[in-house]
Amino acid sequence: MNPYMLLRVARDAGDADIRRAYLGAIREATPETHPVLFNALREAYERIRDESSRCRDELFGQDRHGDSPVEVAVRHWRLGPRPGPMTFESMKEYLTLCAKK
Repeated sequence: MNPYMLLRVARDAGDADIRRAYLGAIREATPETHPVLFNALREAYERIRDESSRCRDELFGQDRHGDSPVEVAVRHWRLGPRPGPMTFESMKEYLTLCAKK
């Protein structure tokens, strides 16, 4: 979910505006009355609470779980389809191209 939409702030909002919106939202959606929404608001705030968090969110997207590019790449490779073995023709073409260089 888009943290800016959830907290109802503009993408160019500053730290103070984001914090103000977060505090206002959790006053209405308390853990006792709306636990799922409260957790979503908390996660959204953590994703965009300061400039470095906003940059990380921009770089790694909504569903990031790691903070480094390596962790993101590894997760992408793990979730993607597993490649099968190369065919004889593909291997032959690859080796021919390598031999030319």
